Amino acid sequence: MHKRPTRRRFLKSAGAATTAAVGGGIFPVCESGKAQTNADDQTDQSQDQPSETYETQAKGIRIFPGEWRPHYPWEQIAWISPSWPSQDYIWLDFPEALFTNKGLLFLSHINPPIHTVFHNLPKVPWVRIPGGIKYERELPNGVSFGGTVKKGKGSTVDLELHLRNGTSEALKNITLQTCAFLRGIREFGDYTRENKFVHSPSTGWMTLEQARTMTRGSEKYRVGWRTSGNPLADLPVTVTLSNQADRLFAITWLEDTLSLVSNPNHPCVHADPRFKDLAPAEEASIRGKLIFFNGPLEEFEFDKYS
Repeated sequence: MHKRPTRRRFLKSAGAATTAAVGGGIFPVCESGKAQTNADDQTDQSQDQPSETYETQAKGIRIFPGEWRPHYPWEQIAWISPSWPSQDYIWLDFPEALFTNKGLLFLSHINPPIHTVFHNLPKVPWVRIPGGIKYERELPNGVSFGGTVKKGKGSTVDLELHLRNGTSEALKNITLQTCAFLRGIREFGDYTRENKFVHSPSTGWMTLEQARTMTRGSEKYRVGWRTSGNPLADLPVTVTLSNQADRLFAITWLEDTLSLVSNPNHPCVHADPRFKDLAPAEEASIRGKLIFFNGPLEEFEFDKYS
């Protein structure tokens, strides 16, 4: 009875063939059984044709409508890739929360211990625009807000949020949370505060973990959650360092920044903004940036972007 050849026998017989495949090409075999190749030619070809991998194929800032928690369809997530080659994305919660004197008017997810005025809201789609995306949302009480995320100059992303008070009473104490969620981008996704930095005039750049040990300051920007944070920082920016190379990304709302914070258990990083008080029918807008920088933190000059 004829026996079916085993995989081992097949591979053994294949190895005895009189030709060999080398670097994607077929070369004649000499009497010794070794492929005849020109080593110098192979070296020149490898130099002329730079290697491309799955990780490096996608290049440049890309901005897409995103999703984090599909069971909360009203969340407004933008996916943003860095300016260098990467297959990963920052997930920008835009915004995560909208606090006012009328309560927490918007929260992109449900947090049972925290009461929100409105929840289970309808989905509002992103609209594509040149270089990015935008949206508009109106709440049941007449307050409306929207935002734009689009490519900026160089290795930056321009952020814009606007808010209109469509109620008959003043809207005050308007603070927001804009969360850059990092689980989807491995080089920034370490569960720690040690890779996230803020700037103080007394210490220079310091980690958010170090900032937690500082005595109370008197600077313009708070380190911590919104109005309860410690006013330590003289620059309105939070920087996160890569675990893969000397590079970083930063988030800022420039002069409208209120606080700088991260949650290592999440993991995420924030620069959270505020709006001025709005009278009935009044509206306002604020502008911020995501910044991608190639180089060590010591060479990052925030003033060039402000």
